[in-house]
Amino acid sequence: MTAAPSTPPQPPPSPPQASARALALRALCLSDPQAKVAAAGQPIAPQEALAAPPGCMLPGRPERPALVSPMAVSHRSPFTPEGLAGLLHAVAHIEFNAINLALDAAWRFPDMPEDFYRDWLRVADEE
Repeated sequence: MTAAPSTPPQPPPSPPQASARALALRALCLSDPQAKVAAAGQPIAPQEALAAPPGCMLPGRPERPALVSPMAVSHRSPFTPEGLAGLLHAVAHIEFNAINLALDAAWRFPDMPEDFYRDWLRVADEE
C-alpha cells in the first residue's frame, strides 16, 4: 500500500492583498519553513498600521528538532555520512535564519518607502 502524498503546509488565510509589512509579520510568526516561504510570496497592498498579533512568538520556529547549543554537538568530519548530514543541516539552519532576518527587517521599520519592504520580501523569498 502506498502512502498518500503529503500536502505542503499552507500559510494562514490572509486578505487578498496585505501590505508588505503585514505580509512580513504574518510570515515571520509562522514556525513551518515551507509555510513561511509560501506566505512571503503573497500579493502586496499599500502599507497599514501594524502590531504583532497576541501570542505570536517572533520569529516563529519549529518545535522540533530541539535547539541544541553548538558546543553540545560532537565535531564530525564533513567527509563522513554523519558529518555531511550535519553540514547540510547547518546550511539549512543558516538559510532559515536568513529568511527570518529579512522578514524581520521588512516588518520592524514603519514609514519606509514601499520598495524597502518589497526588497526585503524578495530577499526572504530568495533565501
